[in-house]
Amino acid sequence: MDNKTFNSAYYMETKSPSYARTLLDCKRVAASNANVLLIGESGTGKDVAAQYIHALSRRSDKPFIAVNCNAYTESLLEPELFGVEPGIFSDTIRRRVGKFELADHGTLFLDAIGDVSMTTQVKLLRAIETKEIERLGGNNKKVLDFRLIAATSRDLPTKVINGEFREDFFYRISTIVIRIPPLRERKEDLEGMIHFLLKKAQEENGIRIDRIEDKVWEFLMNYDYPGNVRELKNTLDRMVVLSQDHVITTEGIPILYNLKRMTPVTTYSAHQLVTWKEFKRRSEKEYLEWALRQTDWNISAASRELSLSTRQIFNKINEYDIEKPF
Repeated sequence: MDNKTFNSAYYMETKSPSYARTLLDCKRVAASNANVLLIGESGTGKDVAAQYIHALSRRSDKPFIAVNCNAYTESLLEPELFGVEPGIFSDTIRRRVGKFELADHGTLFLDAIGDVSMTTQVKLLRAIETKEIERLGGNNKKVLDFRLIAATSRDLPTKVINGEFREDFFYRISTIVIRIPPLRERKEDLEGMIHFLLKKAQEENGIRIDRIEDKVWEFLMNYDYPGNVRELKNTLDRMVVLSQDHVITTEGIPILYNLKRMTPVTTYSAHQLVTWKEFKRRSEKEYLEWALRQTDWNISAASRELSLSTRQIFNKINEYDIEKPF
């Protein structure tokens, strides 16, 4: 498995020295069974790096099982990972195999590992150390052979110091640590990524693009993308959908925000002035849509990032008639 083979689904070419080092680290670690921790900002493509390591490993013909840990509450994550025997829950009729078992002989990827509760960390630590699991409600241990890759955008050493993350668990999952650089550190790759993701956006939406206006191209090449590759992809998807006569115009440039300052960094041109109330309504809707895309429509994650309750977010989704894309 080489870069070109993997490129059929992902953009893995690079002119960036920092990302070249990352890819080299992925290649070096792929042949081993060492636990790998991928660190980096949200949206940098840690999931892609995990699949790249799997594709280059001796386990490439075996399952790659991914779990987004912050997509589940603590009570739901454990049965998702370990499986369930019949009868333990009132609605459990059949035995359910967990993600650990599904990853047997393959790779288990635990994304957002920094969001896992201390209680769950203890159970994960035991399973990772012993390579044995027991389904909820069961008495039989099952020995497994899996390779663990974890990922986080959190500062785990600081969480360990603050008593928010177990030190023994941290060291167990971080035998090898690989940093995925943010997009602003690999601007050499930006043009190639735009062309690659633009082609995918056209294929996925069935829309042909013949031209991009100069001002749009200037925006794409100069924006910092705080949401990294995920934000770039979402931006291009939007531009393709809002294109006119196969041309991407400035009307497709979204209202983008700096997440840290919560202030607009750029806007598209309006044809006419609107009331301040209407501008605030449009801005809030657009920002919420963007924030939901950045968190892959994980309401709990969006709630944490925006410092809003899940109820407030659901109310805004209903108020603005926001629909989840499929």
